[in-house]
Parts: sequence; C-alpha cells; structure tokens
Amino acid sequence: MERNQTQGPNIPFLVSLPESGEYFSEIKKIPTGFYVRQVYLNHSSKLELSISQLTVSEAKNWEEIRFEGKLSIDESGKYFRFRPRLCRIFTSKNPGDRWTLTRAYECDHYEFLIWKSGNGEIRLVPGPEGEEGGLKLTSPRSGNPSRIAAIVLKVDSLITSVWGMRLSRVRSGASVYLEKQDGRKIDLKSLQTVETTGEIKTEKQGVVPGDFILYTNPSGDAKPLAL
Repeated sequence: MERNQTQGPNIPFLVSLPESGEYFSEIKKIPTGFYVRQVYLNHSSKLELSISQLTVSEAKNWEEIRFEGKLSIDESGKYFRFRPRLCRIFTSKNPGDRWTLTRAYECDHYEFLIWKSGNGEIRLVPGPEGEEGGLKLTSPRSGNPSRIAAIVLKVDSLITSVWGMRLSRVRSGASVYLEKQDGRKIDLKSLQTVETTGEIKTEKQGVVPGDFILYTNPSGDAKPLAL
C-alpha cells in the first residue's frame, strides 16, 4: 500500500482493535514446499508489532522475511496502521540452524492495516506479498501474552518441527502442549528451540501441520519482542 492514505481497502464498518497476541495464517503449499505468516502484536505496554513470513522450498531451503517498524492507532480508533522501517531476509539450511542475514532493505513505502475480524482472528491488509484481499490470521484459543506460541510445520516419526517468532524466549524446563484445531490439549516434550524454530518429540497423538504449540516458562514470564 502506498503512502496515500486516501486510497486503500474497503474496511468493514464494524471493526475494532485486536487483542495483543500471536496470530498465524494457514500454511499454504507451493510447488516445491510451503509458506506461512505470523503477526506478533503487543499493545498492552507499548505499541509493538512484527510480521514474519517463513518459506520452505527446495530452491531457497528455509527463508524468513521479517517486517519491523512503527505501529499507530488510526484516527478512527478502530484499527492499527503499521509502517515497516526495515525488512530483513534470513536463510538457513535446516530447522534448528541459526539464521544468516542475507539482505536488508528499506520498505517504508508500504503500509499495512490490522483490525479484529472475529473471535481470536485478525485481518492484515494487504498481505506481505501485496495480496490486495489481505490475510486472515488466527491465534490459539488458549493463547495469551504469558504463553509463547508456535505452529507445527512438519511431522515425522521422531521429530515435529515448529516455528514461532518468540521461540527465543523459551527457557529450560518450560512446559509445552499441543492445541488442536478443536481446542483439545495434549502435553508434549520439547527437544530444543533455536531462534524462531523448535523441535518437539513426536507423539502418537495425531499431530498435523497447522496445529498450535504453546510453551509456558517455569517463571511464567514471556518477554515481548524488542523492536
């Protein structure tokens, strides 16, 4: 979206500011892999928002794009405006590897609008790839700022790979459970977390991509991201 604020999407009349939390898009398949987006929103103590997109493919291995910038409340008081000041691209060969910064560029000519579009649901317009219709993102049913959320990406016989922007905030001894789409909760065992990726011991519990993982630190503390 260009700087001209007189142009933009048709915003529904009955919208409101979304709650603080972590929101995820659906996992979308591409010919050689998949991609998924996440929004982290914190306005309980300060206006803080990050957008991240993870793409896993044969050509790019693991690639993460992070949008960082300023969040403001629209003059209507019903939705947020987010203008990134910096966009960075990171890559790694495998989950569990540390990210390598490959490119950084200014992207303050973009602007995203964010509003609450349902219970535990937000709308981001436009999408990170310029999708005019925007994106719907949802949060775990039992998510809250004291829990660190992630989404299941891949499942094999031994290890479940997960991704989430605040996984670097997970501490030793954290409890972890799976939240199914129907709200069922299943206790699991965390193997490791490295930056924004993590590994969970695969259990015979019907874990599938798109399920949510929630971590709770022993202290109950989960610090927000620092922009």
